[in-house]
Amino acid sequence: MNRKFSVVLMYALTPCHAGSGSALGVVDLPIQRERHTDYPVIFSSGVKGAFRANFERLKSKLGDSVKEFDGLTENIFGAKSDSSSGDDAGYAGAISVSDAKILAFPMRSSAAPFVWITCPTVLERLNRDLELAGKSEKITFSAPAGDEDAIALSGDLEGDILIEDYQVKAKKGEIKSELFAQTERLLLVSDEAFKYGVSCTPISAQIKIDSATGSTATGSLRYQEELPADTLMYCTIAWGDSKDSEATQKADAIEKFIKTAIDKYIQVGGDETLGRGIFKLEWK
Repeated sequence: MNRKFSVVLMYALTPCHAGSGSALGVVDLPIQRERHTDYPVIFSSGVKGAFRANFERLKSKLGDSVKEFDGLTENIFGAKSDSSSGDDAGYAGAISVSDAKILAFPMRSSAAPFVWITCPTVLERLNRDLELAGKSEKITFSAPAGDEDAIALSGDLEGDILIEDYQVKAKKGEIKSELFAQTERLLLVSDEAFKYGVSCTPISAQIKIDSATGSTATGSLRYQEELPADTLMYCTIAWGDSKDSEATQKADAIEKFIKTAIDKYIQVGGDETLGRGIFKLEWK
């Protein structure tokens, strides 16, 4: 592929609910998860939608670098056809956005208030995505010997450590990658231990108050799953030229527009008015 790619790290400053719809189990509103791994994920439609909404709100930061703001969001993210007005000239967006994939997951621990965990499957997937993006960086690592073993890739972690109620024995190791600079206490655990870890998500109860009675409205109680704060995720963005035949924006300019307008923070998922889904971005 000859398109230019960027990798963007997404560090959760607040819990995030990117929902998968209602469910019949104990949790009424679960988060999105991959079908084959059960790892938390934010599907690309939600990530791109969040970038679009945040760009529309923040594009005034571009200032004099853009002479015409009308239609800029559509030129970058695409426009649907409007058959009701007789105008069927819809077109695709100029950028391609991947799912936001898990990179490191926070777990409460006996060794510190919390540690981050990752696993061989996550690192192998990261290497494939970096290769696709044309990045020269490759993560090298040694997998833990067993399900109860762990390798401390950063931080002063060694010996028997509880992560939630799962015990691992950690030994010293290292990882040479700036992608993990925000994780001061990082454990590489087995795939099996990681799968257990990402199942330990917070569940919050939500209710609606009946203003007339001042008590809970009948049938309003629901349990909502959330991705915890301090989760580290990443996604890749491929830059292209605008597909609007009347637009002149090229890939390099579009990349600059996005990184200028959405340089540090983005809101993803539901419950925006409750402060949910705030991520700090780091462009790579």
